[in-house]
Amino acid sequence: MTTTDAHPPTSRTAAEGPPAFPFDDWGQQISPAYARLREVPAPACRVVTVTGDQVWLVTRYDLARRLLADPRLSLTAALEADAPRQEPLRPRATGARGDGMATLQERGLRGILADALSPRAIRAHHAWTRLRARALFDELSEQGPPADLQQGLARPLTFAVARRVLLGELTEDEGHVLNAWCDTVLVWRDRTRDEIQAALDAMYGFFLRRAPELAAAPGSDVVKRAAAARTRDGGRLGADGLAEVANLMLIAGYRTAASFVANALVMMLSHPTALVALRDRPALLPSMVEEVLRHTPMSTGGVKRVATDDVPLDGLTIKAGECVLVSLESGNHDPHAYPEPDRFAPDRFAPDRLAADRGPVDGTSSGAGRPRSRPHLGFGHGKHHCPGNALARMQIAVVLQTLADHTPALRLAVPAGELRWRPDVAFRIPETIPVTW
Repeated sequence: MTTTDAHPPTSRTAAEGPPAFPFDDWGQQISPAYARLREVPAPACRVVTVTGDQVWLVTRYDLARRLLADPRLSLTAALEADAPRQEPLRPRATGARGDGMATLQERGLRGILADALSPRAIRAHHAWTRLRARALFDELSEQGPPADLQQGLARPLTFAVARRVLLGELTEDEGHVLNAWCDTVLVWRDRTRDEIQAALDAMYGFFLRRAPELAAAPGSDVVKRAAAARTRDGGRLGADGLAEVANLMLIAGYRTAASFVANALVMMLSHPTALVALRDRPALLPSMVEEVLRHTPMSTGGVKRVATDDVPLDGLTIKAGECVLVSLESGNHDPHAYPEPDRFAPDRFAPDRLAADRGPVDGTSSGAGRPRSRPHLGFGHGKHHCPGNALARMQIAVVLQTLADHTPALRLAVPAGELRWRPDVAFRIPETIPVTW
């Protein structure tokens, strides 16, 4: 289905003005446009979003960290109705606030995320997740090759974890319906605004009815914790507040994890020597997870902020009210931050290698040691650093270990370059992950 005529074209020539964004790179190879933009003298470049808004795009690692930590660049302002935006429609259901994190923050409940999603809390789910992944893999093995790891492992595993940790006991049928709505919402140009709004309204209406039921069921998921907690004024969240929280957990929790895990599977299967290394050196697993998060592009857009004041930036001024998009994917492939950034290096974040990488923080070499590899931007940076990072890391670690435990003959059934990726989506995801053994 195509968009309405209100959407601008997907590309522009230099004579027509700034390039269109996103850059139509839907697979695991990010557009070469990012590398070109990192090398231009200006610290940020103008691009045109699908709404026709001109915004600033930041592509360098050091500037990404700097701007994401700058309090003058506001996520709250970026969610205002009149703010420039990259998405075709403001992600808010009719009559809803559209910001579950702000709902928790203002009611004094953000601490429930810190408690439910802390590394210690997530460790308590590791053994269960490992058993679930093994059971799914055993089912695929019993059926025999070929198999699809997207439908047989990535999607059912991440949905099972989301039910256990984030949302409560949704049914499989409900999961299919919610995924269909998400598929409509998380696109750039392939749906009309009316279709997107209808899906947003349907999701919110579903959780208005269902979230209180989920909260009343057994478990310790985020929705249940939010329902049980006392707010700052001594009350409790109503159905509308719980629906906001559930929507947040669905999109920012489940769907991003589903993308991370599917991409991790493709990345590892595309680098079979990395699987061999993991089998030979199990201690590499933590480093390999971090390298997957650094190397694998997940979003096709940028992290959005709006300036609440003029922000000087290396000779350029971002004026109050202007929108900035920070490309985490480009920053993670910045050669000034990472030696050989386009090479998948399983030991890049290993303690012994980090100890040897004694370069200064600007990434240049000085004295002994190689240029220093710095913390990746896979989960953002600053006050809005993803609170679910421990949960995503755990799921990626589980699927990597599950792959390594399987027969060494496990491999992609088609060349990596022939995998089909869903086009025009906010989070990169393969249509299928065909494997054989």
